[in-house]
Amino acid sequence: MRAVLIPVTLMLALIGAGAATAETARPAKVPDEVRQLAGPFDLTDAEGHRRCALALEAKIQGTGFALGFDKPTCVGAMPFLATVTSWSRGPASAIRLLDGTGRVVAEFGETEDGLYEMARAGEGVFFLSRAGGTEPAGPTPAELTGTWSFARQPGRPICSVTLTEEPADGDSYRLTLAGTCDQTIKSFAPVSWRLDRADIVITSGQGDQVRFERTEDNIWRRVSDASRPLFLTR
Repeated sequence: MRAVLIPVTLMLALIGAGAATAETARPAKVPDEVRQLAGPFDLTDAEGHRRCALALEAKIQGTGFALGFDKPTCVGAMPFLATVTSWSRGPASAIRLLDGTGRVVAEFGETEDGLYEMARAGEGVFFLSRAGGTEPAGPTPAELTGTWSFARQPGRPICSVTLTEEPADGDSYRLTLAGTCDQTIKSFAPVSWRLDRADIVITSGQGDQVRFERTEDNIWRRVSDASRPLFLTR
């Protein structure tokens, strides 16, 4: 039998076509987990300055499920939403935002407290939460006041900080540094703290903010896409 030779370029094209078909396959039906998750969500940055209201719908649209949002407003606040047209579930209960070809534009991983979180290089951290707030109750300011330490590694403090209940601006409280501090902490020059979504948010005199989330080990870890970690412990 004579072998049939297929040009390499044609073979690659056929493989690519198959991969594209798999990537953009239309869902056969709406799974129960999608119906349970569907509803209004709020998308915000870590500081809460940029916001977008999303409506996750249990209706097949393209390669995912229908997604409603005010595009001009949301894209103005978060440019990465410009090509987003639908949503889907991802591994480990993640929520994915997809473009018209089925490509994943953003993926939010579920955190311990039921929020969804994503870090984008050069843009910061973003949170996706159910609108109306069904989040578990977090700590109170009274429970967090006292002396803490900043650390690059748990158990190795680089600076002491006292969180007080003395009012500062808005819903914030004053904080004070003590002892010899790491140059990074000195340069940041924190002056106040507050609670937001069960996280501790520390603000500098220039208005810059650093957010800390509580881990399962009851250690507070900086929420950031920065490569150098920072913890808040006591």
